[in-house]
Amino acid sequence: MKLTLERKPFRDFWMNCMLNQAFSIAQSVHPSYRDAAYLNLYRYFRWQAATDREFRYPTIDTLYYMSDTEWEKFPLTGVIRRIEPRHFRDESRMLEELREVLRSGLSLSLNVDLFGWLPDSMAWQKFHWFHYSLFNGFDEEKGVFYVIDDTLAGYGEHEVSEATVLEAFAQSEYKIDPSYGGPAYYVYHLQPDVRPFELALEEVAAHADRLSQELESFDMDGMWLVEEQDAAKREQQLTYGLVGITIIVNRHEANAGLLALLRERQLLEEELLDELDEQLARIREGWATLKQRFADGSFRRARETELAERLLARERELWSRLAAEA
Repeated sequence: MKLTLERKPFRDFWMNCMLNQAFSIAQSVHPSYRDAAYLNLYRYFRWQAATDREFRYPTIDTLYYMSDTEWEKFPLTGVIRRIEPRHFRDESRMLEELREVLRSGLSLSLNVDLFGWLPDSMAWQKFHWFHYSLFNGFDEEKGVFYVIDDTLAGYGEHEVSEATVLEAFAQSEYKIDPSYGGPAYYVYHLQPDVRPFELALEEVAAHADRLSQELESFDMDGMWLVEEQDAAKREQQLTYGLVGITIIVNRHEANAGLLALLRERQLLEEELLDELDEQLARIREGWATLKQRFADGSFRRARETELAERLLARERELWSRLAAEA
């Protein structure tokens, strides 16, 4: 038996595993939720590397989406009623339990180790990185599942064997870390009546004001402290830094899309949007330069942190300008 839920990957830009899968589900249910991904509902964070607890790097995350207390503020609540954490009733029958959830029409994401998950991914046969992968269906006769996930080729659907599912789960954070508090998998429950999403200038302006204030106190102190004397450790730390920068680069791609939506909907004056587009282009160019330096190994901390500080200041000015004029 073959079954697919027909979820279409959200490919516009990369946020993180949980967000891209949530937006994949939401836009597949109602196309208006593609616009929700462009909302400036994000915050900069100092992130701790998963396998190197002393290494910190800047990245971006979206607010509210996994919050127990503020979930109702997340825009996808118009289509996703709740994200339920689950544990397997009987791990010896986990494949059948996964198929059972999918047969019920519910999307799910499973905790896996990326080391042996998908060929051509950043972690493939290099890093034991932990992750939740979105399952989109299965073919029981072929002994495979269909997952929506990212590789170096982009975000799309992939076929994985039952053996790979079992091995990746056996090596997952859920299985090997006794202190891990997350579930084996998540199940997405949809609203019985979906409310279309509508982009509102008032909400964009409120987040612009919040971002301009938060960026006043965000700096690069203590971040990107790369170990230059250990080649293997340097490579791993640069890879972590690259992951964080890639998310920032993609968020600024989304910001360009947000300004385009505001222009298309005639929610702001053309002259102001031209000015904001120009400011954002300089910000995007700077983060793209940083991404290239992490990717090719030409990283020099003093130079890169100085550039990052300038880019954060420019972004603060951009959001302050939008908030003042909206």
